Amino acid sequence: MAKRQLEKSLIVLLLALLTVGLSYTDALWRFDRWIYDAQLKLLASPASQDIVIIEVDQKSLQHLGRWPWSRDIHARLLETLQPAHPKVIALDFIFSEPDLQHPEADARLARALTSATPVVLPVVIEHNGATAVATLPLPEYAKNAVLGHANVDLDQDGISRSILLQVGLNHSRWPAMPLAIYSLLHPEILTDLPGLRTNESQGELLGDYRVWLPFFDTNADFARVSYADVLSGAITKHFFADKYVLVGLTASGIERDLPAPLAIGNRPMTGVDFVAAGLDGFLKQRLWQPLPGLWQFLFSLTIAGLAIQISTRFSPRWLALVVSILSIALLLFSLVLLHTSHYWFAPSTAIAVLFCSYPLRSWRHFEKLIQSLFAERKRAYITLNAIVDGVIATNNHGDIEYMNAAALDIVGSKLPKTSSRNVDDIFRVEFDGKPHRIGELIKESVNKHGLLKFNSCQLSIFDHHTMNANLTISPIFGSKGMLMGTVLTINDIGERMIMAKMLLQKSEEQSVMRQLINRTEQVSLAKSQFLSQMSHELRTPLNAIIGFAQLMQMDDPEHPLADSHLDSVNEILKAGLHLLGLINELLDLAKIESGKISLNIGRIALTDLLNDCHTLIKPLVHNKGLHLVIDNQLANDIMLKVDPKRAKQILLNFLSNAVKYNRPNGTISLSCIEAGTGRIRISVTDTGEGLAEQEQQLLFQSFQRLGAEHTDIEGTGIGLAITKQLAELMQGSVGVSSIQGEGSTFWVELAVNEPKDH
Repeated sequence: MAKRQLEKSLIVLLLALLTVGLSYTDALWRFDRWIYDAQLKLLASPASQDIVIIEVDQKSLQHLGRWPWSRDIHARLLETLQPAHPKVIALDFIFSEPDLQHPEADARLARALTSATPVVLPVVIEHNGATAVATLPLPEYAKNAVLGHANVDLDQDGISRSILLQVGLNHSRWPAMPLAIYSLLHPEILTDLPGLRTNESQGELLGDYRVWLPFFDTNADFARVSYADVLSGAITKHFFADKYVLVGLTASGIERDLPAPLAIGNRPMTGVDFVAAGLDGFLKQRLWQPLPGLWQFLFSLTIAGLAIQISTRFSPRWLALVVSILSIALLLFSLVLLHTSHYWFAPSTAIAVLFCSYPLRSWRHFEKLIQSLFAERKRAYITLNAIVDGVIATNNHGDIEYMNAAALDIVGSKLPKTSSRNVDDIFRVEFDGKPHRIGELIKESVNKHGLLKFNSCQLSIFDHHTMNANLTISPIFGSKGMLMGTVLTINDIGERMIMAKMLLQKSEEQSVMRQLINRTEQVSLAKSQFLSQMSHELRTPLNAIIGFAQLMQMDDPEHPLADSHLDSVNEILKAGLHLLGLINELLDLAKIESGKISLNIGRIALTDLLNDCHTLIKPLVHNKGLHLVIDNQLANDIMLKVDPKRAKQILLNFLSNAVKYNRPNGTISLSCIEAGTGRIRISVTDTGEGLAEQEQQLLFQSFQRLGAEHTDIEGTGIGLAITKQLAELMQGSVGVSSIQGEGSTFWVELAVNEPKDH
């Protein structure tokens, strides 16, 4: 539990630090801009019909001459538009220098500005080295017009998405051109400007109130007319009535290009287009701004907390799906928030935290999977080495990559690393009276995409000796049909043929053997009955001996025993209890062999079984100075389908043997793992002297002590035999693995009680 809490605390700390780091550094800004641009396309609305753009286009340049034009032309435009009574006229041109050759043109434009509908002229603030300089219209123009700055900032990716509603230089302040146009009819907006307070400063240049433009649906553009068509009278004056008229450069080569997330024909926007997009946002009351940094961080931190909760509530199997669903929900939340409240929540940090919660939570699961893969690999090697047939694995070139123990026995020795490992250099095969190369047979099996089997063939090894064998060749294909290698199986039938001859020679002896077997079974049954009867007969006087010894052991103040007599009584009681245990084991063995033992199959929690055995064995472990470790990483609610009493007997037998045969100051490990569908393996590992392979094969036979009878370790050699048979009666199994000099592991596999579906 403490380890799990520590892991959870580390996950909390890592996710919190990740949230702080990503929020502070804005490292995922590129992903946020990409998401914003995608949402921008979803929320874009048709362009406002109250805006008209008069374009200085290629047609106008052809009719009116090269740019720049005489200011007479601009005066004529204002004089032409004045009778139409537009709401506002905005000229996206800077008249910062007087026309010295045509002063009368300057005067005419000044008079036109005086008599025209409110006109907005641009101010551009530029950097001349380290100094910021404001480029203003001529004073006689400025006093009869409203000024608005035409500065546009680019984001880190070089795209224009936002404007500063207010820019200042020294003590002067100018609104953005869209704001200057809109405020002429809605002056109240100047008292409560929207946008994010930035107080951005670049030397003497100050900027504040940043808003992001919603732009407009590129499928529905603003009304656009040619400058030349307006002057020629091709456009009626009523067309401009009650409209916002914007005049600017759009002709190729003279316009100002501003890359934007949305643009007509996927081309950069011009300056007048950008002013129109800003004015469109004011008219629709849809100017956007990013969520303040504090709220952005708090939202991301909340998502981090949610990620921690889901990482502990959902298993790794479902966690990826839940994280994906929450990520989609975050994107939808960002879209809805932008649409309803005009605030932009950058979701990349929160989504990154969500996705990082998955590997942080599931790494333990992955670790278990890796351990399981290693265990399966080890089990596969053990299984292959336990097969009596020779198994040889080759690559797709026929080179040997693996040989099990039986195959090595067939070859005669391990292959030297310097020798060829190709099957054709080691084996020759002959069947139907003809020799064949195994490489050719492998190609045949690959072409047929199936197994080839050759019975009773002659197999030559290194041309030294020949054996009779059944040969099987099976190709292995990958997921895409690519050949990965082949598996050859060699079944030595030479001994089988010899055995068949021996069986034919001894066919007459079989009847005698059957009689002997029947007689042996009768003797075994009589032995079991005798052991059962004798065990009952011996327990009665033995219980009396133990009882009287216990009475004598009790302290009688009037007639106390001498110390020597008391030691003798203790020895009688100790020997009696030991003898009673032996008789009980003999009685169990007799019941099992006679088939009269009864089991009460029920349910017991795995944790209860382990705790009970730990309590019972703890005194013995303590007295021997050993260390007992219990490692159970399985679920606490696992129930076993066993006889609880017999299951405890099996584990206590393993544990008591681990105590008896352990080395001083040794360790005993009790662990549990899954052993397949519906089975649990409980293992007891000691640090004793270990067992040889020949001794391991005799362990579970009755009355086998493997030389321990010559030591002072007590026992009869039937405990493990009883344990094996009890486990098998409960549909389980037992086994052992041991390494001499390191210790032994005894294990029992028991069935899990599966819950019933309702």
